[in-house]
Amino acid sequence: MAVLLTALVGYLLMHRLKTDSVQSVQHSIYAWRTTLTTMRWTVIAVIAFGWNHLVVWLADVKILNRNKVTWLTGLRRRAIVWLVLLEWVLGQGVWVNAIGLMVKS
Repeated sequence: MAVLLTALVGYLLMHRLKTDSVQSVQHSIYAWRTTLTTMRWTVIAVIAFGWNHLVVWLADVKILNRNKVTWLTGLRRRAIVWLVLLEWVLGQGVWVNAIGLMVKS
């Protein structure tokens, strides 16, 4: 799913670059930044709060056994921490801002 979404976004950006100026594409990306950030944090929140419900549902329909349920329930915090770290580093540009602050010093 992520690969398809990335390919679609890449195609749309390349199409926009062929038909519009770079400045208009940058303006569009800047205009969508808040919406996309909100969408990413919403997905992280849905995963965080829906994880246990999904695991229990998968156990109820006999897709998961008891050992897998225990294992997946234990992975919830680790998955959320990784998603938040990825959002901070990649989505919010923490590394870029930190390097920019070091260069200015």
